[in-house]
Amino acid sequence: MANVTPSTVSRVMNDSKLVKPRTRQRVLEAVQSLGYVPSKAARMFKYGKSRIIGLVVSAQHISELIFNAGFQAQFKALTEKAHGVGYNILIITSADAHAESYFGVIKSQAADGFIIMSPYANEALASMLDDSGIPYIFNMKYSDRPEDVYFASSDDFEGGYIAAGHLLGLNHTDIRFIVGSVKGRLVSFNNERMRGFMQALSEYGIPFKEEMIVRIPGQPEESYDGIARFFRSEKPTALMISNEITAAAALNYFYDHGIRVPRDISVVGFGPSEYYRGLRPHLTHMNADIAWSSGRIVEMLLQRIEGEPIGIEPFKKPELVIRDSTARLE
Repeated sequence: MANVTPSTVSRVMNDSKLVKPRTRQRVLEAVQSLGYVPSKAARMFKYGKSRIIGLVVSAQHISELIFNAGFQAQFKALTEKAHGVGYNILIITSADAHAESYFGVIKSQAADGFIIMSPYANEALASMLDDSGIPYIFNMKYSDRPEDVYFASSDDFEGGYIAAGHLLGLNHTDIRFIVGSVKGRLVSFNNERMRGFMQALSEYGIPFKEEMIVRIPGQPEESYDGIARFFRSEKPTALMISNEITAAAALNYFYDHGIRVPRDISVVGFGPSEYYRGLRPHLTHMNADIAWSSGRIVEMLLQRIEGEPIGIEPFKKPELVIRDSTARLE
């Protein structure tokens, strides 16, 4: 009658602070009309919990993620943290990347809370989950909405600023920042990195031009072709690449076409060091601290499961790892 999940009803009956007032009122009205009396035994069973955290991804991207070193590193860190507090991680796939599909599969699960790995339709999904009182955390910052604070991430503004400053300090001024887009739209972390990039340009007295930002989809089958199209007409001296998969595609393209890194072009990537270990040349990159963010994600989710208030966790400053892909422009 209240059109909410059983777990939401349980949270209302157990006076959890996680449920929104309008949802709580709707549930209480339905409970009253049904003459429901809560069972003490049922409450005890509920407080035992499933001890399961659902890790939600779309089915169309699971095969790409499973073989992605960055995902493997984060999954390992999440699992270790969860096991340390008595929880298991269960991978859950939705049929597609629409908010309704994610919401449907989440509602049907018995997990105590959910970690969502998706840049797609996240604002709509967050609203649905908030209205239903379902505990969730995103694995990084996907939304610019002030109320969407349930994530842990590196400071993306600082990442863009530091990466650009590194290249500018090597005398590069003809820089392009390659960012991935989702259905033609930039996700929040790319917007923040772009702001940092522009701030560094400003401090070096380099005017920002729109053509400095290049949008290339971040999926494997599209990244290489996007890099190829870009280099038919552009020949910058340096690249910042916001997506790990696109960075790997760029290095493959340069190798295939005799473009020497860093002699002919310098490249800086973003993402966990674990992803870049197998690439040649070794890529200079802004390292995301997967162990820290994964630990914080699990901690925040458990606080939400228990109905405890959580503060906004400060972003962690990313680390510039200098390898073999950047050089001074003479």
